[in-house]
Amino acid sequence: YTSSVLIESITKYLEERLAPSTTLHGVLMDVLGVGILIIGKSGIGKSECALDLVARGFRLVSDDIVIVKKMPPSVLFGTSSDLIRYHMEIRGLGILNIKDLYGITAIREKKQMDLVVELVKWEMEVEYDRLGFEENSYNILGVDLPYLKVPVSPGRSVATIVEVAARNQILKIMGHHSAKALERELGNVMKRSPENR
Repeated sequence: YTSSVLIESITKYLEERLAPSTTLHGVLMDVLGVGILIIGKSGIGKSECALDLVARGFRLVSDDIVIVKKMPPSVLFGTSSDLIRYHMEIRGLGILNIKDLYGITAIREKKQMDLVVELVKWEMEVEYDRLGFEENSYNILGVDLPYLKVPVSPGRSVATIVEVAARNQILKIMGHHSAKALERELGNVMKRSPENR
């Protein structure tokens, strides 16, 4: 190698090897290019949600154990351990190899993390965000990621909600916030209404 190529290769290797890292319990998916970390208590349905997303054509990065590395300047990447790569545990079915079942297009080695979705058991007495004005964050290795808490109950299509969350995140990245746009429209209507004159 020439000096410049060797130095660049060594620098990339050291950045990867020495990057701050942690291990999280959850599922990492690539949905429409958005890296979504799905977390929640054991048995809440994280893997079932991920399997539904894979069946819709999206890609699995890691199930159960997600290895997270913080790369410069402040970007989080998630990957799977070599031992369980491409595998998923579904209660009632056992261990599945997603690569064998769905092909190479259903998996990814590594993905930048953009959004955290926590699945929680639906409780009638708990107030959940219904308007989308709240901007919550989830801190991993000193990096704040957008965070959503999604209540789970029988009959709710959690995979659909996660997919729509990915689409909504893309809109937000492009500068369009649906809830805030509606709020502005309502404000304009209120100003124009005869009662407010």
